[in-house]
Amino acid sequence: MKTFAYTAYTPQGREKRGVIVADDARDASQRISALGLLPGDIDIQPPSAFAGRSQGSGWRKGRISRDMLSVFTRQLAVLLTAGLAADDALAAVQSSAPDKQIQTLAAQARAALLEGAPLSRAMADASRDIPTWYVAALRAAEQSGEMATVVTTLADYLDSLLSDRAQIATALLYPAFVSVMAIAVCAVLMVTVAPEIVGMFEASGQPLPELTLFVLGLVDLVRTQWPVIVAVFAGLVTLVIAAARIPSWRARRDSFLLRVPLIGRFMRMEAAAQYLRTLTLVINSRLPLPEALNHASAVLAVRSHQDQALAAVEALNRGDSLSRALSGLDFLHPVARQLLEAGEASAKLGAMSARAATLAETWLKTERKRLSTLLEPLSMVMVGAVVLVIVLAILLPIFDMQAMVTN
Repeated sequence: MKTFAYTAYTPQGREKRGVIVADDARDASQRISALGLLPGDIDIQPPSAFAGRSQGSGWRKGRISRDMLSVFTRQLAVLLTAGLAADDALAAVQSSAPDKQIQTLAAQARAALLEGAPLSRAMADASRDIPTWYVAALRAAEQSGEMATVVTTLADYLDSLLSDRAQIATALLYPAFVSVMAIAVCAVLMVTVAPEIVGMFEASGQPLPELTLFVLGLVDLVRTQWPVIVAVFAGLVTLVIAAARIPSWRARRDSFLLRVPLIGRFMRMEAAAQYLRTLTLVINSRLPLPEALNHASAVLAVRSHQDQALAAVEALNRGDSLSRALSGLDFLHPVARQLLEAGEASAKLGAMSARAATLAETWLKTERKRLSTLLEPLSMVMVGAVVLVIVLAILLPIFDMQAMVTN
């Protein structure tokens, strides 16, 4: 089976674009006609146009945003829970998806699935934007046979992640608007009012206040060196993108971010939630415990966390208890370790691991809400401080001038 991108026309003459899975171009034309459309252009899409995390050409065609991935996962979870096979579920998602990103992802994944690839491999090849932990969770589901449960959990996690990010973005929206307006007003003042004040002080021979000289120096720097500033900013953006895509750079970036107090705390809490939830799913699927730890380690995105998790698998294979093996995982909260230890001692490891996962997810959600609550006032204070400095830089010379005229 191959994936074809097509352009077709409705009986009313409206153009419609989409993707379809078929054996060849003739089969694709017949399938498009069966949809009540008049086939137009039909182009086969090579796997490298969507997949190949290491492929260089055409990778942009396989892009999918995190929002669209959440919608896709929720649709797939509902269909799998209803009892549909994976290929039928992907076909239903493709036919009913409102967005072309989802249609392309479902079509390409279904094509790979029909060629014999497992769902985890099919999803990894369908788009370079599928996270590694997402693929690892699907791989664990294939081993345990609990695909519907795992995909539902992935959908819940993505929904929660997007909701928390939306709260943070909403908290920053008003301060960002105020910042833009304040900077625009201050820029007008620095361009129109400040030169007049500088001319008056130069004519009188009086020195300007140090704060005013500092702000004027910054304004002159931006005015004269803006190409360099833009180039530096573009370089930083390129560096951030490269650090996210090159494994060795990503490891160094994560190692640095883990040492940043607030960011490192969130990274450890997110890793704990993902690890414990995957561990719970695999344990409740009745897979051997070493295999469960191995699958759970694959969902971790930070290399140091993954190394610690793999060391725990080796310790368990050497005969250590679960609690002792997990003692080297610095991202797990002590309470979570205690719950797993209690579950191991009482032969209720599945239930206690589920409780530990729920606890880790609750803590993570609480911290994100707390951060979104604090961001707005903190950002407003920072904006106010910047505006205060600029306003004082303009008012101080006026006050000095008034004092000079009075004397």
